Amino acid sequence: MKIMVHLGTGGVGKTSVAAATAVKMARSGVRTLILTTDPSYRLRTALRLENDLLEQQVPLEGSSGELWAALLDVRATLDEAVRLHAKADKQEKILRHPIYATIATSLGGMQELMAVERIDQLMRRGYDTIVVDTAPSRHALDLIDKPLKFAALSAARRVKLVGRTYKFVEALGLTTIGRNALDVYKRAEEMLGANLVRQVLDFYSLFFPVAEGYSERAKTTVEILRNPTITEFRIVSTPAKALRDATFFVDELATRGISPEKICVNRAWLHPDTPEPRTGLEGSILDWYQDVSRSHRATIAELKAKLRNRVGEILVVNELERDVDGLDALEKIASQMR
Repeated sequence: MKIMVHLGTGGVGKTSVAAATAVKMARSGVRTLILTTDPSYRLRTALRLENDLLEQQVPLEGSSGELWAALLDVRATLDEAVRLHAKADKQEKILRHPIYATIATSLGGMQELMAVERIDQLMRRGYDTIVVDTAPSRHALDLIDKPLKFAALSAARRVKLVGRTYKFVEALGLTTIGRNALDVYKRAEEMLGANLVRQVLDFYSLFFPVAEGYSERAKTTVEILRNPTITEFRIVSTPAKALRDATFFVDELATRGISPEKICVNRAWLHPDTPEPRTGLEGSILDWYQDVSRSHRATIAELKAKLRNRVGEILVVNELERDVDGLDALEKIASQMR
């Protein structure tokens, strides 16, 4: 199994590069899935996906491999986790609990937490390669960081105490509890009110085993994402942003003990200079284009000099004549990749 995680800021064509990578892998004969964690769902446009389908096969004529696409839906992913990992007699109680919908749709960080859960679910489906298109942000590495923070929180002694003892304590009238748990209850009631706190604790007493299980799965999945024999991290940028973005992501990955496999400089203008002189409007446009092209070449040369020893490969992809709006365009991008 191989995982390819694509990082980049907004407007650099990261989704297109990730989708083209998935097309190339499928064309090579492997069963490939591309997962986007981007809430804007740009992948729908790139692959012309049908609405309301979270996971679907993309037809590839003449290919011995398969191409699948999956969109991250936080609620659907969490629902599947409950059905897969909660005890049978607790599943419907969790899914129908009034606190559940709030947690699934409004709790900060759920996008990253469920991205890791979704990767775990998809790995179990038996794909040869999973290509991950992260949200366009410098915070994309929250994909690794937040699940580990949640796992640490779930393992905290006080959290375990409250999660595992609430039902027992409630039956005793919340009178026979330890000092640490009592302190947690009191502070929560002061902030939220007693009724809401009891609802939250009632839900958490049901959900806590799922959360503990998630923590273990998340730690395992993050270990896989950190394993260079399985996972490649690829940085996507454009000539205008490449030095700044690539340096940032390379440095951030290094703090996590990860070396990126590729930097992809997308939307480059690298056509050769035209020596014949031109006049008028045509000449002005050509001069402008060639000035931009020289600037792109200089930036790419500087990027290679600065980062060639910290990354496996620096790849350059020429900008297409038209927007990326289907498989034909993705095939053109794929043809420029190694």
